[in-house]
Amino acid sequence: MIKKNKVAIVGAGQVGATTAYTLAVKGLVSELVIIDINTDKAKGEALDINHGMPFLNPAKIYAGTYQDTKDAEVVIITAGLPRRPGQSRRDLIHSNNRIVQDIVKQLNTHADDPVIIVATNPVDLMALTAQRTSKQPKEKVFGSGTLLDTARFRFTLAQNCHIEARSIQADIIGEHGEGEIPVWSLANISGVPMATYCSICNRICESQKREQIFLEVRDAGMEVIKKKGATYYAIALTLTRLAEAVLKDEHSVLTVSMHINGYLGIYDVSMGLPAVIGSGGIQKTIELPLNQQEREDFIATSAVLKELARDMEEFTP
Repeated sequence: MIKKNKVAIVGAGQVGATTAYTLAVKGLVSELVIIDINTDKAKGEALDINHGMPFLNPAKIYAGTYQDTKDAEVVIITAGLPRRPGQSRRDLIHSNNRIVQDIVKQLNTHADDPVIIVATNPVDLMALTAQRTSKQPKEKVFGSGTLLDTARFRFTLAQNCHIEARSIQADIIGEHGEGEIPVWSLANISGVPMATYCSICNRICESQKREQIFLEVRDAGMEVIKKKGATYYAIALTLTRLAEAVLKDEHSVLTVSMHINGYLGIYDVSMGLPAVIGSGGIQKTIELPLNQQEREDFIATSAVLKELARDMEEFTP
């Protein structure tokens, strides 16, 4: 099959439009279709990007329908109601569940064999909905998960330690939201464990400081929403990074909402864990050697998400 580097984005809101723009600016796509129930909005976003094409790599960018997803290699779902100030991601469960179900059913009908990346919140539960609804194998359907939280974690640590963020390896796992878990036990700077590096910078060892950093990371999205009304730049970069890993078959390790069946005795739930991402989606899962507290926290978060998933299933007509 000829590789087209074709991506479809479902949802022309701020996240979807910014993701389309970012994909175009990075020159990752040869064809990009934007789909939205508001066709004029989708057409306007495509037109706006097209007006800048003389400064970008050539690409076909247009507003379309689900029929245009037929040969897409990646479909990114951003459609759904956004969070409002003071609203948790979990508050969006029932309103967005039906939207994601309907989108995936359309993809089942029209799309041949795409990797489906879900960004709609609450992303872990919406990824689970997509995994259950899609005709695709579960490794081809995943959510953006805790990849943005991981980026925020590394950024915040970089600010604290006065180290460039790309030199830091530190992950957030679990839920994208209230149940996220910082993996302090494996965090390191260029291979040096964080606890060891403390003797150099003396800015992070104490547990109170770690808790402060974690809370800043966990609440970062709401802080942006309070100040500007919505988050879309960082999540667009996150989705672009995932699409890039798939399109280029990078075998990159990225934390995504994957379907879990057996890790730590957990079954049939979607949660953020590191995975090898490349052509075809999730190529391999990575079972982190968590410490006892991190394992307990992960299992507790999974129990909460399973209960929310049961409630979501019962609520859906």
